[in-house]
Amino acid sequence: MNKINIQNPIAVANFVIETANEENNPVTNLKLQKVLFFLQGYCLNKYNTPLIEGDFAKWQYGPVEEDVYREFKTLGSSLLTSPSITLKRTLDGTITLKKERIDLESNILAELKNVVKKIISKQAWELVELTHNHASWNDFKNDIFQRNVQDYSDEEIKECFSDNMTELGIDDE
Repeated sequence: MNKINIQNPIAVANFVIETANEENNPVTNLKLQKVLFFLQGYCLNKYNTPLIEGDFAKWQYGPVEEDVYREFKTLGSSLLTSPSITLKRTLDGTITLKKERIDLESNILAELKNVVKKIISKQAWELVELTHNHASWNDFKNDIFQRNVQDYSDEEIKECFSDNMTELGIDDE
C-alpha cells in the first residue's frame, strides 16, 4: 500500500486551488475549507493517516483549517484563481517567490486529484450542509456559536467523510 506523508496545509490548499482551476471550477475560501476537510477525511479513511499537518476548527460555517483561512481571508468570498505565493529573502539579499507544493508520489497525487474533482463538483453550501448535518458539528452547535468548542478529532473527520461518501460521489475504494 502507498504511504501518505503529512503535508503543509498551504501546499495542499495550493494543490486544491490548482486542480479546481484546471477544471474551470475555481473555489472560494469557504469551499476550499470544506474540500480540505473532506480530503483529510479521505486520507484518514483510506490510509488511516492525515494528509494535512494541522487542525480543523469547528466554526459557524463548518470546518476550517485556520492557517489556510488566514492565508486567503483578505480575498473574502472571491474565487481563488491563484495559489499562495510568498516572498523569500535569501542571505545575500535576493528576493525569490516560493510556492508551497504538495510532495507525494505521482499515483497518490493522481488519486487525490480525482477526489478533489468529485468534491468540487458540489456547491459550497452543499458541502457546508454535509458538515452541519453530521454529529461532529451538529452535536456541538451551541458551543460553536459561543466559540467554546474543541477542534475536530481525526476520528470525527474520518466519520464525517465516510458518512458522506455517497453524497460526495466517492466510492469506497
